Amino acid sequence: MRPTILATVSLLFATIYTFGQTTISTSIPALFQKIKDFEKQEWQRDSADKHPLRLHNEEKYQREFAFYNRLNEQLLGISKNSLPVKEQINYELLQHDILDNLATYKYKSYLNPIISYEGFHTSLAGQGNRTLNNKKDTEQYMSILQDIPRYVEENLKLMRTGLSLGISQPKVIIREMQSTYQQHIVDSVEKSAFWKPLTKKPFSVSDKDWGDYQAKAREVIAKDVISSYRQIKQFFENEYLPKTRAEVGASALPEGAAYYEDRVRHYTTTSLTSEDIYNIGLAEVARIQSEMNKVMQQVGFKGTFKEFIKYLRSDPKFYPKTSDELLKEASYIAKQIDGKLPSLFGRLPRQPYTVTPMLQPAAPPGLYSRGGGNTPGTYLVNITNLSSRTLYTLEALTLHESVPGHHLQISLARELDSLPDFRKSLYINAFGEGWGLYGEYLGHEMGFYKDPYSLFGRLTYDMWRACRLVIDVGLHKKGWTKEQASSYLADRTALSLVEVNTEINRYISWPGQALAYKIGELKILEMRRKTEAALKENFDVRAFHDMILGNGSVTLSVLEKITDRFIAERLKKLKTIN
Repeated sequence: MRPTILATVSLLFATIYTFGQTTISTSIPALFQKIKDFEKQEWQRDSADKHPLRLHNEEKYQREFAFYNRLNEQLLGISKNSLPVKEQINYELLQHDILDNLATYKYKSYLNPIISYEGFHTSLAGQGNRTLNNKKDTEQYMSILQDIPRYVEENLKLMRTGLSLGISQPKVIIREMQSTYQQHIVDSVEKSAFWKPLTKKPFSVSDKDWGDYQAKAREVIAKDVISSYRQIKQFFENEYLPKTRAEVGASALPEGAAYYEDRVRHYTTTSLTSEDIYNIGLAEVARIQSEMNKVMQQVGFKGTFKEFIKYLRSDPKFYPKTSDELLKEASYIAKQIDGKLPSLFGRLPRQPYTVTPMLQPAAPPGLYSRGGGNTPGTYLVNITNLSSRTLYTLEALTLHESVPGHHLQISLARELDSLPDFRKSLYINAFGEGWGLYGEYLGHEMGFYKDPYSLFGRLTYDMWRACRLVIDVGLHKKGWTKEQASSYLADRTALSLVEVNTEINRYISWPGQALAYKIGELKILEMRRKTEAALKENFDVRAFHDMILGNGSVTLSVLEKITDRFIAERLKKLKTIN
């Protein structure tokens, strides 16, 4: 779901344009306001038609394309170089957002609303996590339940259109998606995730009204919700799977080569080509392999690297015995990290976070979900397939998903009063995932990875992200098979084979996204070394981190400009003092 964009700052007016029937002065805030107004108009359209799950049809996407096409024309009419420095950043980030929207329509990726472990049907299931606090909440939830058949049918119609145009996920992805919908095909309403909000009566709702709501919900869940998931199952297994492509790479899609290079540019926010990234990946793989060999020698293992990996995958001591053990260990590590943060950050977020279990076999070992309002951020730990959840990677995972990784970065951005609202919720993968990987790196400075196996786990995660640069390009440009990609990752990391399969499915289904992590981390590390070299003994790591995070999520080119300005201002201040 794309973030709402609006501005809270004023800029100099740049030019005059006619937008629709109204002539207005065009500025960056004016364009932000247009997006806000357009999204409000779309929301009102949905509400008027009683579609709380929003519309998902061709007409909606055509309206969006026309809007963003006009918006792009107006943005190009503004001279970026004539704007103040801070407003140039707003310009570049707005442009990044607009171009991504236009690419969605150009390559019709909206016809493919699923990836390997989630999609329109899994986000729908998240409605079952709602808390009903009053009558209004309850009535809204009832409307959502009643809207599910329409929502499902519209998404299936989009996917049918995609199939007819060759825009789809490959067979290897669809074959392994069963758990994402099968769990919602239950034999009683009480077993449905959608019944959960109806199990606790709000204090302000009368017993009679609550009984009526429950009776109506039982009928709707049984008649409409569960049957909608049966419809999804029938579609995926009997209609989609037989017709979709066998080839795994994006090169098999219409305009596949151009689409992939566009995704490379979008997710890395650089001008690097896929071949450039492939070569960077090979160099990183070689560097990290050398570090892994040192750890293997440190623990006194006498066999080959392949035998060491087999040992790590097979010895029960490296795996949790129960889900409680895994959750408790993740929570303990998270709390240890909390105590280290003040030494590395001058500003910390007010919003707390929690650690909760995740029951998604097809999902990664951990995920972060941003909170909002009265809801904390959430570090989700995957407790399925415990025999594949390695304990020696848990420090790196927790550093990435909670703090100083995603929770700290995302929550701080939302609390930056100096930023326009759209930048508080903007998430650019190269920055956000690069920061998450940099958070793993900071574990060294926080005193983690003391145990050599935990250090190997950290290196495994680093190698994992380096391998992505090679594998993603291999799959989507060089014609690699899933088996080639799986072997490349399995032979170089201590990830469990279940995790390897999950990861390769993710790269196949989400071209380019996996490139963001390592490319982003390398840029942040480059900026740190550049700052350390310029400021020497005056380098302050807390000030550096506050600077990196103090502008929200940005493209890597913007990050470099911000860093250069930070260095120049610090040097000027030091010169004045001296």
